[in-house]
Amino acid sequence: MTDTIARTLTETETARARQCALCWAPPGTPCQRKPEGDHLARYLDAYTAGQVSREYLAMVLAELVVITRSQIIVGGAS
Repeated sequence: MTDTIARTLTETETARARQCALCWAPPGTPCQRKPEGDHLARYLDAYTAGQVSREYLAMVLAELVVITRSQIIVGGAS
């Protein structure tokens, strides 16, 4: 018998778990391979769906110089 340990996804993983509305990257796959990152649209979609917090989205946005839906977020918010 094997037991699995429940794991909570980080908010970055939660955003990546959604299909990207811009490039149609499937859930769990980054929008950009090197460096690995995702479109801001994925984070906005996750926020709209109530899956990431307002505080986390604010941290993501605070790291950007230019804010567009197609902006790539590398590594999530620190």
